[in-house]
Amino acid sequence: MRQLFLLLCLVAVFSGTVGAVFTYGNTNVRIYADHEGNAHVIEKISIKIDGESSAETYNSNIAITNDIASWKTRTGIDKIRYHVNHNVAPITNLRVIPQPLQKISLINPSYEGVLQIEYDAKGLFEKKQVKARTYELSIVKDGLSFSTNTRGDIVLEETDYLYIILPDDVQVKAVDPLAQNINVLSKNDKEFFWKGKTILQDFRFVYVYEESLRDEVEAYFAKIKDTFYGFISSQDGIYALIMGLLIVATYFVLKAKVGRNE
Repeated sequence: MRQLFLLLCLVAVFSGTVGAVFTYGNTNVRIYADHEGNAHVIEKISIKIDGESSAETYNSNIAITNDIASWKTRTGIDKIRYHVNHNVAPITNLRVIPQPLQKISLINPSYEGVLQIEYDAKGLFEKKQVKARTYELSIVKDGLSFSTNTRGDIVLEETDYLYIILPDDVQVKAVDPLAQNINVLSKNDKEFFWKGKTILQDFRFVYVYEESLRDEVEAYFAKIKDTFYGFISSQDGIYALIMGLLIVATYFVLKAKVGRNE
């Protein structure tokens, strides 16, 4: 019996080292909204890894320049992708950061890896001014890229987790359907969570940002500065600068001549 047990252990270990097997676990998407309608997104996709060869493949590729397509090819997992629609909200500053493996079995060579995907999504929320210094921001239709039903509603699968996190100085206005971590919506709520097997029917997410008077003044002068520098660096601006310098130079030349005549 002891020999049979040892044989089974050897078979399990050997089978784990021969095959390179990657299995999808779940997806955790955190969207950090800002005041301008953009967002910083952190996605964590967990992967179960069976076999030492798979673990070596994962570890050997950590140091390689990472991108979504490469990891999808390496693992054969189609669910490694963005969950923000980059055609609606362009993605910049992309980083794929594979996390160190965690062993999940003492007998078989089984591990869990996490691909952390970070990026900025421009214009994920539509911003419009509703009154002086007050702006309303709404999540853009089709901005998220999860599964959908025939009506076009977002369908979170059992392994999908979605968070939206707001800045401290904004107020939430509308969330529909209501987040699962909230019983009654309060304007001061800042974190919202939905998990798997959920349909976000006619999904709505709206928050309000009130700009301070100081911010408004600083933005006004920043706009003037940008307009000035834009004009100076343009062809018309260069001509105007040359003309200005010629006028100043002519003034000093004439002043010098008048001084000598006196």
